[in-house]
Amino acid sequence: MKKALLAAAVLCIIGITTSCTPKDKITVDTSKAPELRTQADSLSWALGFSIAQNIANTGIETNQDVILQAIFTTLNQKQQPLTQQQTYQLLNELDRLAFIAQTKNHESQMKETQAREEAYFADLLSKNPNVKKSDKGYYYEVLQEGKGRKGDIGLVALFDYRGSFTNGQVFDQTYGNNDTVRHLIDESIMPGLLDGLCNMRAGSTYRFYFPSELAFGAKGTDGIPPYSTVIYEIALYAVTDL
Repeated sequence: MKKALLAAAVLCIIGITTSCTPKDKITVDTSKAPELRTQADSLSWALGFSIAQNIANTGIETNQDVILQAIFTTLNQKQQPLTQQQTYQLLNELDRLAFIAQTKNHESQMKETQAREEAYFADLLSKNPNVKKSDKGYYYEVLQEGKGRKGDIGLVALFDYRGSFTNGQVFDQTYGNNDTVRHLIDESIMPGLLDGLCNMRAGSTYRFYFPSELAFGAKGTDGIPPYSTVIYEIALYAVTDL
């Protein structure tokens, strides 16, 4: 009974912590890594790392010695200091504290991002008079104005793109690398680009400057950190029916 209860408690902790936005990622130093001789050793290490990472993601202050003692006690089915009721009460409290920590971290990140983006866009506008602000809150520059069909939700866009950060680093592109994109203009496209495509005509090339809330937001995506301001150059070749 105790073993089942404690296993459930560990799973609850993992489930709770994995739902939180990472606060301090644990970096791995492999210069003096322990020797892992068997698959069981490797799996055990990976599991321990995952649990530690998830705990760190909560942003809650913890006592590492007590955590290690709890794991040892649980795995060896020794006497527990908490009853079943106390355990689940504390898991509920952990859930609450993790949510508060996540919310505070998000609010702090949003304020920092807002201040950074306001400064960036103010500087951009002062240096480049061709940049305009859209009604949706992103910025754009017309590099070439086309005369073809205008994009709209439910139509199909054929285009090339280059995505970069504000420091100029390119994180993704189709120019010279991949096939031209043929994509339905719908809600699956990030908010800023969806509106941008709906305001372009075939034959146009625009450069868009998207604040994070209109791009990849607080979660980010592969290769793009959370709260990133991104720049997309879009060459729209054709707009067709589905």
